[in-house]
Amino acid sequence: MKQQTVPVSPNTKVLVQEVRGDLRVAGWDRNELMVKTDGSDLDLVTGADSLTISCDEDVILYLPRATRLQVENVHGDASLQALTGPVTLGTISGDLTMKDLGPVTLGTVSGDASLRNIGTLNAENISGDFALRGGHGVCAVADIGGDASIRDIDGVLTIEQVGSDLYVRNVHGAVNVNAGADVALYLEPLPGQTYDITAGDDLILRLSPDASVKLHLTGGSPDSIQVDFPGVELPEDCSGCEVVIGSFADNMAEMLLTAGDDLLVTSQADSWESAADFGVGMRDGSEWNMPPFELPDDFSEHINRRVQAAMERAHSHLEAANRRAEAAGNRASIKIEAAMRRAEAKARAAEVRARRGQAHIQAHIGVGRWNWDINPHGPVQAAAPVSDDERLAVLKMLQEKKITLEEAEKLLAALEGK
Repeated sequence: MKQQTVPVSPNTKVLVQEVRGDLRVAGWDRNELMVKTDGSDLDLVTGADSLTISCDEDVILYLPRATRLQVENVHGDASLQALTGPVTLGTISGDLTMKDLGPVTLGTVSGDASLRNIGTLNAENISGDFALRGGHGVCAVADIGGDASIRDIDGVLTIEQVGSDLYVRNVHGAVNVNAGADVALYLEPLPGQTYDITAGDDLILRLSPDASVKLHLTGGSPDSIQVDFPGVELPEDCSGCEVVIGSFADNMAEMLLTAGDDLLVTSQADSWESAADFGVGMRDGSEWNMPPFELPDDFSEHINRRVQAAMERAHSHLEAANRRAEAAGNRASIKIEAAMRRAEAKARAAEVRARRGQAHIQAHIGVGRWNWDINPHGPVQAAAPVSDDERLAVLKMLQEKKITLEEAEKLLAALEGK
């Protein structure tokens, strides 16, 4: 294993240009940087107040906690912990794990992202699942491809799009989120804050019994909205309505809740226990109870198995399609060869008749090494129409430059019996 250690100041900016494997970064209390790798190519360039690293294999990196870290490209997984300085990540091709970090700017993660106890987060795209436990500042994410679970955020939460299910709990700021499937919320609305939540399927919101909030509710059908609070009655066949819970005030919190299907607002804990019956589909419903929600330990493995099975099915279908196409191509080639042999036989017969002095004028077509007679003597039998496979075979011969365009046209005409 290669290892290098260099002295650095806490203000040094560290740039990791490219890691062609996994990256592990941890902060420590020493004023030095240590990098380890099993790779054969480790480049470490030091400047006045900067240091640049690139490697062709996995990298383990230790650096002062307050270091400014920028990572441009990691081909595998990335894991970072115990850093108080700003962290900027570009492209992570695998999974991302972060714990006990300061402010984070995140580009693209191709896998899952799991974050715990971090500062302000500004992220662009996470293709897999996203879990955040403990955010100290604004949390803004542009796009999450899979499920998202977010809790204990000390600032504003904004997610432009979640591809599947979304769980949000204990956000001490405004919330603006949009999910393609189910949404479950456990929030304490703050005066003067606006909460805008959209669910493609079902939406369940749990409020404390003494909550004070104005609700703007939109459901998927006239009977899809339910508000389980004492003294609250909805008009019949309500697919869109406004409800005030608690004492009305000028600066009271407002919630805009939109669901593609069912919408439930409740203060009852047992409604969370039966959330699976409501339709929330992230797990079996038990995590919607009051204890903290946790993703299962084998969650990523389960997703990987589903993806692998789908890829295997797709590969099997592709192989079968290739076999069918190959068989069809072979049949077409056999028909083409048979047609060529018949044409060549006709050409030889025409030559024999010509040598015998017959008075008829023969018309011949030369394609490649064959001389085809397009006006044969004797009764002409109706030819079967040219199949698509035969045409494809001719076009393939043309593409491979085995015949010219003119020869291809003549060959198709001969197959059609013209």
